[in-house]
Amino acid sequence: MEIAKRVRIYINDEDRHGHRSLAAALLAFLKDENAAGATLYRATEGFGASGDLHSSRLADVRWNLPIVIEWIDSPERVERLMPQVKGLVRQGLITQEDTEVVLHSPVPVRGIPRRVTVADVMSRDVAIVTPETPLQRVIELVVGKSYRAIPVVSDGIPVGIITSGDLVARGGLGVRVELLPALDEASYLAELERLAGASKTAADVMTPDPVTVPIDCPLAEAADRMARRRLKRLPVVDAAGRFAGIISRFDVLKTVAGGFPTADVASGVGGLRIDTPVSRVMRRDPPLVHADTPLPEVLQAVISTRLNRALVVDVDRRVVGLVSDAELLVRLTPSLHPGVLRSLMDRLPFASSTEEDRAERRHMKARTAADLMTASVATVQQDATVGDAIAILVGGSHKVAAVVDGDGRLVGILDRADLLHGLLQPERGG
Repeated sequence: MEIAKRVRIYINDEDRHGHRSLAAALLAFLKDENAAGATLYRATEGFGASGDLHSSRLADVRWNLPIVIEWIDSPERVERLMPQVKGLVRQGLITQEDTEVVLHSPVPVRGIPRRVTVADVMSRDVAIVTPETPLQRVIELVVGKSYRAIPVVSDGIPVGIITSGDLVARGGLGVRVELLPALDEASYLAELERLAGASKTAADVMTPDPVTVPIDCPLAEAADRMARRRLKRLPVVDAAGRFAGIISRFDVLKTVAGGFPTADVASGVGGLRIDTPVSRVMRRDPPLVHADTPLPEVLQAVISTRLNRALVVDVDRRVVGLVSDAELLVRLTPSLHPGVLRSLMDRLPFASSTEEDRAERRHMKARTAADLMTASVATVQQDATVGDAIAILVGGSHKVAAVVDGDGRLVGILDRADLLHGLLQPERGG
């Protein structure tokens, strides 16, 4: 079962945002930001903080009935969109709670019209910095967020972009951004303090002159640009060259997974092919370990590919779990973090450098793949299409999927980059 967030927004029928109802504005915002889904419930009676009773049974007054919008989504997307949601709701109530998704059957991939452009799917409300922004502030903006890069904008024009790789290579960050939340608090604060002392700014670490895409660019062309240049995201610019938003590889995949309810559908998906077999784009040498594989070998498998993950299989090669670099840090005692981080960052074999480290290893509880893995693994049949795989990965917010045969045995692995390439595959014989 997947853990998601359930958000309930309590407002009234007559609440407005500009020239339209607040309920319509909220639903439009969530749809534009590719939220997983939201439902509006209109009550027949109720009262709130004002103490006024609103009822459809009172014939003498204009109805101003309570409304509840229920929104269920991934924790990452809720965290990203909640500030904007709260900004829309000037008067009302918003609640948030964890919920277990016991069944999620993604909508089959539908066609997307060829006229769909970057403007239809990009993220508009994204964090940006200026060239003068301190490096520590840049890191604070990306830690724990779903995005891993920050555009650098000067006078409205994108002049650079800062990725996790830039923060490591030029910023001196000792660990990739996505691993920082897995550190213990003392190590995390020490890393931030060390970077603050270096007095670097965004201009010192950014990749200048970023590859951008026009806001009216067809979606397929943007996807092709990302795939050819091996980029995960592109800043979007308007006709004047000013920053307008970000389009990511995940935005493309989400759009394909959700589809557009329209009859204007081409044979592909807005120029992207969803019928490519996953067997054409999957990696056939997946990093794998067994449940009893010891920690050093597990770590070696994790760092053996760009995936930073290894699948755990049983004796019949059936998938039973997944070990990621983040899981290693979360489940290992903090005293081993320096050695593990050196291995993860430099892609070198793990070795405990001191007798104290070696003693800690002998007494630690997490010693094998079974102790370090998570059982939540996305699987895709080898005869499935890229469209099928995208629906599975996006629906569960997975980074990779194990590809299995009819007997459930592992035959390959896919990640989001593979799926993007799959969408751009030519027709057979073409």
